[in-house]
Amino acid sequence: MEPDQERLPPYQEQVPVPVYHPTPSQTRLATKLTEEEQIRIAQRIGLIQHLPKGVYDPGRDGSEKKIRECVICMMDFVYGDPIPFLPCMHIYHLDYIDDWLMRSFTCPSCMEPIDAALLSSYETN
Repeated sequence: MEPDQERLPPYQEQVPVPVYHPTPSQTRLATKLTEEEQIRIAQRIGLIQHLPKGVYDPGRDGSEKKIRECVICMMDFVYGDPIPFLPCMHIYHLDYIDDWLMRSFTCPSCMEPIDAALLSSYETN
């Protein structure tokens, strides 16, 4: 290592602070969230983690009318891609839908609220 590129001691290193979206139009550092926003975001993360998950399987017959493209990233699904199932049964790439749901808790295709459907399904179980 060159002298002008010395590493900082661990206590001086800057740790990136996560950014959250309390509402679709707001962006805040985690350190700037109110207690109510922190609770709401923690609940949202918990609900996202409980979405049923599977793997993409286009079926044996290529003519089958099955969703082939993630409408968020516009990339085709590939056999074996991990996908979550929303209550409305729309599917998306896992990383993209998680980011979407952290901003807006509705399905990107049909705009059905995800939280109400998930909460009601948990109450009946």
